Amino acid sequence: MRRAELSSSDPDLFQFLAEHCQEGYLSLVTASGFPRSLAVNFAAIGQSIYFHGALAGEKYDRILVDSRVGFSMVQSLSFIPSTWSSPTFACPATQLFRSVEIKGHCYLPDDPAEKGRGLQALMAKYQPEGGYIPIKREENTYRKAIDDVGVFRVDPESWTAKVKLMQNESARNVWDVVDHLRERGETIDLLTADLMEQNRNENGAGRTDPV
Repeated sequence: MRRAELSSSDPDLFQFLAEHCQEGYLSLVTASGFPRSLAVNFAAIGQSIYFHGALAGEKYDRILVDSRVGFSMVQSLSFIPSTWSSPTFACPATQLFRSVEIKGHCYLPDDPAEKGRGLQALMAKYQPEGGYIPIKREENTYRKAIDDVGVFRVDPESWTAKVKLMQNESARNVWDVVDHLRERGETIDLLTADLMEQNRNENGAGRTDPV
């Protein structure tokens, strides 16, 4: 990663984004050589990514030919308007975020038990309140559905995380933005302010430190 100060290898961040990002982005190598990116709902078991889809179509066909894929998870945080630091200059505007980029291989498990676990992980993530019979291959309710659906698994070969919380800015600029975020007061702003403050404190750059 070019901006080393923005990189992270925190496995807890991987798990947090896997649990809280509502969609991920699967990148395929197409027959024409052009990449294709698809938004998918997904769930993680460990650091393996599961999603489901049809056993037909370009995604299915390409994965059978070439299992290499990319997969991205992104948590968008607050947008910081340029006007918070300059009355007319646009360049200070920036988007804060946390993300994980995976390079790996995608497979279609044919073990019905694993397919059931992947589908159950999806249900647990997107319908945590329950209200359904847990998905297991041995349940007659789901046997045909599990057999007929495609369950895809992305196994990371490597992954990198990127966290942009104004780490490269001066303490004065960071704390000014934290104050603006708390004043604007949207839910995402309060979360972003907390993350920025936590990041500065963990790196020995608290509010009372010299600017």
